[in-house]
Amino acid sequence: MSLDLIPYELPLRSPMATSHAIVANRRGALVRLDDHGTIGWGDLCPMPGWSVQEFESLHDQVDMAGLRLDEDMIGDVLDTLVGAPEARAALAGAAADVLAQEAGLSLAAHLAPEPLERVAVNATIGAADVSTALTNVYLAIANGIETIKLKVAHRRVEEDIALVESARRAVGDKVELRLDANGGWRADEALEILHRLAPLDIAVCEEPTAGIDQIAAVGAESPVPVAVDESARTVDDLRRAIATGTVAAVVIKPQALGGPDLAMQAIAAAHSAGVTPIVTSMIDSAVGVAHAVHVAAASGVTAAHGVATSALLATDVAAPLPVEDGAILVPSIPGLGVRPSAAAR
Repeated sequence: MSLDLIPYELPLRSPMATSHAIVANRRGALVRLDDHGTIGWGDLCPMPGWSVQEFESLHDQVDMAGLRLDEDMIGDVLDTLVGAPEARAALAGAAADVLAQEAGLSLAAHLAPEPLERVAVNATIGAADVSTALTNVYLAIANGIETIKLKVAHRRVEEDIALVESARRAVGDKVELRLDANGGWRADEALEILHRLAPLDIAVCEEPTAGIDQIAAVGAESPVPVAVDESARTVDDLRRAIATGTVAAVVIKPQALGGPDLAMQAIAAAHSAGVTPIVTSMIDSAVGVAHAVHVAAASGVTAAHGVATSALLATDVAAPLPVEDGAILVPSIPGLGVRPSAAAR
């Protein structure tokens, strides 16, 4: 096996605001893994405000891992990257692409015996000002998307409430509304806000506050179901969140968790407890998003997943999987089904 890293920088069409950071571009690198002529692709794309390690450090760790592939089994090399989940995900994703191709299966079918053929998606609305956010809500609905996730907690509380109220009026009662506070509210503040928003039929609020224990405490009293996202960074974290019995869903980001294999472990834990796993990309490149789409298909969950993020990018490394009528058709050809353009190789 041989490994190459191909750096990229992808600007967003407009900056996305969260309670952690304002993201204007995505800096990363594609991982090209060559196993005797079978090429697998992975994506290394740490998220500002989320990832613990910087891109340069993760890049170097993947590069060093590539040097060990001649002597060690891929599983042994992946074990050396446990402390760098984005680096592990990049290599694990490329390896899974190779294995799926060699088995003649789509990546989703390689991960689960009966994957979904199409993955319903939500639109993520992260514009900082309310008027632009509402415009983006209208555009999403016009494109057939039936689940809207609003980024909150980076504005004043009254502006957030006004946005959610306006969004509900705009979409009517047939569109699902979700919130994502990115841990930006205090626990007491989150409870007060969620009680105010409960009449608007909010399906779930991701990360209403920071920390698994705090989220669990909010979930025990909140009229709005809650989900854990960035407070759970490992499979063990997700298991601990699920064990609290007060979270309705867990957000699973394969590129941040360590790769498709670890994501499937987290999904199995959620299913066993009756908790909904929501698979989400991190505004990754088309390669990273495709990995998330295959994991979402393998999850078997028909609820909307957060994998429609390619539309947020002004440029990409490959033609992204299109969203049609509110869903992404999962590639059925062997492997990932997405290949970078010649310029990115």
